[in-house]
Amino acid sequence: MKNNRLFLLALLSSSLLYSEVINVEKASLRTSFESVEISPTEEMGLLGLNYLLEPNDNFYYGLGLYGAMSGERGGFFVGGLTAGLKYEVLENIYLDAGLFAGGGGGASAGQGGGLMLKSYLGGLYQFDNYSLGLNYSYITFPNGEIDSSQFSLVADMSFETICVEDNIDFSLFKNYNFSQNRDYIVATYQAYKPKEGVKTRSQTRLQDDVMLVGIEYGSYVSENFIAYFESAGAMKGATGYMEVLGGVAYSAKIIDSVNAQAKLSFGGAGGGEVDTGGGAVTKASLNLNILPTKALNIGLGAGYYYSLDGTFEATFAKLDLGINTNFLSLSDTKSDFDYSSISSQKFNIRVTNQTYIYSDTLSTNPTHTDNVQLIGIQLDWFLTDGLYMSGQAFGAYKGEAGGYVSGMFGAGYIQPLFFDISGVAELSIGAGGGGSINSGGGNILQPMAGLMYDINREVSLELLLGKLISLNGELETNIANLSFVYKFNKLVLK
Repeated sequence: MKNNRLFLLALLSSSLLYSEVINVEKASLRTSFESVEISPTEEMGLLGLNYLLEPNDNFYYGLGLYGAMSGERGGFFVGGLTAGLKYEVLENIYLDAGLFAGGGGGASAGQGGGLMLKSYLGGLYQFDNYSLGLNYSYITFPNGEIDSSQFSLVADMSFETICVEDNIDFSLFKNYNFSQNRDYIVATYQAYKPKEGVKTRSQTRLQDDVMLVGIEYGSYVSENFIAYFESAGAMKGATGYMEVLGGVAYSAKIIDSVNAQAKLSFGGAGGGEVDTGGGAVTKASLNLNILPTKALNIGLGAGYYYSLDGTFEATFAKLDLGINTNFLSLSDTKSDFDYSSISSQKFNIRVTNQTYIYSDTLSTNPTHTDNVQLIGIQLDWFLTDGLYMSGQAFGAYKGEAGGYVSGMFGAGYIQPLFFDISGVAELSIGAGGGGSINSGGGNILQPMAGLMYDINREVSLELLLGKLISLNGELETNIANLSFVYKFNKLVLK
């Protein structure tokens, strides 16, 4: 009896320790497709991708992105926030309802200022870690012309992710088994050389090469196969062009630290007068992946871009530079690595309302005199306790700039000042275009500074003020960012 009590006490202690040290969070990736009526004579196929967190069995929330995949509005993109409820009414059958709010547009689709609202109600059938369903959805752009109801096909994939507290005792992890994920995050630079004779949407010849900057995240799903996601925007040659694709790659080792990769991706793209038809595009490439250190990831590649429903075709070259993240997840089997090599990687996610304050150089349309409001997401990867690298994406939702989107990379520093207040300074560079914003060729620079207030260890509010400057145009205007900041740490191998 005494031994049984000791066993139960040890089990309880282990459970409490586990809950304090490691936070296991349920999450899911949701895709959807619906045909939206944007005029009495035209429909647009809209593909959605949502990353959702599930704090309990009935509530979920997260980030959403929608893009045109069929019709005539290639380049239409909207990003924003999703929240919903689901309830099991029968075994493995769920009632599902939710809301989305975001900003964006493009391709002169009648999005007005860019604000998109979506509500939906339907059902899901769950099997293992997957769900399939059918929803009835309503999509409206309150200050635009789109107002449509339709059925939507839905597919979910559920998984678990782990986070840890800051400043923890890593010796405690000896009680748990982990597996190492082989994944990476890289910044990308691409050069598209259009096929001879390719024309724009307005039927003029597309003469210039298109230069893009972007980001790619990939994860090995087996020894040789990679699933990846990539997004990029034009900084020269097609101001306002944007692409978002997902794909698979086969990776084969050539020599130590050098791999050859064959990649194929599919997704949505358009804007900047690039004729992608309804928006569906595909890319195929051969790449050389070089890993000079355990953390550093360098890639060189070349391939072909093809629009499934438009006239744009191009060869392209690509350069990647980034890091291998080596995130850890819980495992049922004994870990085969040195536990002393475990560390935590600090992140911030910022959900931001950005304001472009009106100036004479803000818009190419002299009748547009309002401030422009944008909604966006920023992900910060910390190199030290204060220094971070940042990636961000924004879309306009108010201010007569519907269709304007921007994507930027940068670096910043956070310095604690007093009480729970810190000073923040950051500098970002990237691409932006569309919505009559006077961004010139698309290259934009964004210096900012301000304050962050820590509500608790995980949540902060941030206010930054700064400038938006076109590097090859006349644009120079004041901007303000108000952000809700969520802080978390992931386990990685050094």
